[in-house]
Amino acid sequence: MTASTTTDRGRLTSARFYITFRCNSLCGYCNVWQDDKFKGYEELTLERGRQILDELYELGVRYVDFTGGEPVLHPHIDGIVQHAKSLGMAVEITSNGIRFAQHIEAIVPHVDTMNVSLDTLRPDRYRQIRGVPTLDRALDVIQKVIATGSGNLKLICVVTRENVDEIPDLLRFAHENRTTVYFSGMFEYFDEQDTVRDTNRTARKLKLIEQNGKPLADATAGRAGRMDASEPTGGPIAEQLIRLLHQPYALVNLHFRKYMETLDPTAPTDCYANKRILTVGPDGRLVLPCYHAFDNSVAWDRPLRELVEDPEFLRVRDEEVGHRSECRSCTVFPYIGLSFSHRFDKVFLYQALSEEIAKVKRQFTDPLFPRLPLDLDRLHSRYAELEHLIDQVLPTPRPPESADHFYRFETTGTGVRSEFAAGELSVAELIGDYAHGECWGIQRSPHTWIRLVYRELVPALRELLPQEAYESVVAELYEVQLAWWYAYLTRYYRGAEQLDGTAAERTVAGFLTRTGALLPEAPAATRVREVLLHAGCVLGLSPETLAPLAVRTPFPEAALIAKHLLLIAPDAELPCYAELLPEEAAGPLRRAPLTPPTGDVPPLDPETARLLGQDPLPATVDEATAEKLIAAVTALAPEDREGLAARLLTHELRTPDAVRRRGTELRSRGTATG
Repeated sequence: MTASTTTDRGRLTSARFYITFRCNSLCGYCNVWQDDKFKGYEELTLERGRQILDELYELGVRYVDFTGGEPVLHPHIDGIVQHAKSLGMAVEITSNGIRFAQHIEAIVPHVDTMNVSLDTLRPDRYRQIRGVPTLDRALDVIQKVIATGSGNLKLICVVTRENVDEIPDLLRFAHENRTTVYFSGMFEYFDEQDTVRDTNRTARKLKLIEQNGKPLADATAGRAGRMDASEPTGGPIAEQLIRLLHQPYALVNLHFRKYMETLDPTAPTDCYANKRILTVGPDGRLVLPCYHAFDNSVAWDRPLRELVEDPEFLRVRDEEVGHRSECRSCTVFPYIGLSFSHRFDKVFLYQALSEEIAKVKRQFTDPLFPRLPLDLDRLHSRYAELEHLIDQVLPTPRPPESADHFYRFETTGTGVRSEFAAGELSVAELIGDYAHGECWGIQRSPHTWIRLVYRELVPALRELLPQEAYESVVAELYEVQLAWWYAYLTRYYRGAEQLDGTAAERTVAGFLTRTGALLPEAPAATRVREVLLHAGCVLGLSPETLAPLAVRTPFPEAALIAKHLLLIAPDAELPCYAELLPEEAAGPLRRAPLTPPTGDVPPLDPETARLLGQDPLPATVDEATAEKLIAAVTALAPEDREGLAARLLTHELRTPDAVRRRGTELRSRGTATG
């Protein structure tokens, strides 16, 4: 592998800022206070800390995580955090809470997430883990942060055999204090080159694995990358954590678990250290390759834009990151987790599902606890059905051939085929997927409608409906979310042809009908109808069911709805769907059955043609041309990519017969549900 000679603009979006290596805990799993390489660092002045943040922001960094050591031991932590927030960055800080009380007013209002570690509520166990008898101080800080009403506190609990018995107590603590606890599982790995050789698996060693990415020696491991399936009372830890998925004030990340289950420790790790996330040390140097394996650094003695082009920085990034022996089976998610948003695979699906559940929970269901009725057993059963579909039915996509691609694809004589989406993609859809810079903008990802639910639909309903009616809608959200995912995957993804998604479609249809019937005649209700109509049309629910939700004025998702209907709706129903939509979306539906294929390729709009450097956009391309077009999009500045995907979608609808042809395979599965 040869080192790249440049760092693409806008790729470095995050930073971990190890503001100090000093700490006032003596955690057995942490090597910061034990290893001499972390000692004796000159720490940044307030002015220098601000300068570093300015340069990070100028480079494109929009998220910074202040960590350590214990961050509040830095004498200027308050001012440095405040400056990061003043720049418009998303700011996160993690503390043990021991000395945080005096910083609450200065820091808490200026961070998006305030993390406090809380693995136990028992003083003796806390002292065993942390090495200091300070549980009372941590709990005091937690109560004081809660009292600010900031709503940004997150407690972090790493669940092991040693504290799994405390899950009910920690849940009760979360419920009583109305604050989120992130329950993180512990994972085991086998790697002959770099192991923590402790078959007793004490809490300290287990947390060393989780925190420092060290795999655990296990001569009985049948395959690498399996989740710790230790058997505490009540069943495996993994199963206990999954059952917390919809539990109020509990946070569970499905994607980390799935990543661990599927990791191949013989292959390079897909790590984004120095690719999308920078690591800054206490003295302001760039740490290489990352904090957890660092044995190299680059002095910040010139502008950051020059520093990230430094030959040594590029060499380590391209030749060492993910390839060193200690990188294999690494569990350090601040670095690896960023890759999840840039690979459209099953791990991304679980990430999207997990984060959506968390957003619905935090914004809507948790505030209604405990009066909101939730059938947790039923929800777990519905989740298990969806998990089976994703894990056992959908194909497992191979990694893309290029590190810069979201998914593997092959060109055909009529378009593009991917390993996930059924049918064919157009060239416009392929390159449009890259306009957002990450997988969250992929057109055929099932998360797109749920994003509208928590961003627009439910907030609007909160203002439009009486409280009782609003709560009845919120009570359905989790089950509707799972049903939407199931129905969407069975309609649009490979491998699910034989599955019957009609039960899931009926669940969604019932929700749309009931919610639509609650709406008053008010201008704000129009946006709710648009979001509901989007859900029903994309799943191919019958036009009769959706008729009360018709919206004939333009709205943002109308073109996307038309595209999906062209792919899946029967010919006879296209005119009926057209009656539900504004004219710019209805027109292609009316024309599609009547327009014979001509092979003509319409020109692009001038702005899109300028950005892509090509006009017209061919209906078919070879792989070299596809690669060139993707490279053209990914090289664009974020402001130039704005609106590109929408313009490409509009361009695609100019040839509805071609869209229709690409959906032939999709129309052979499933039936519309009333």
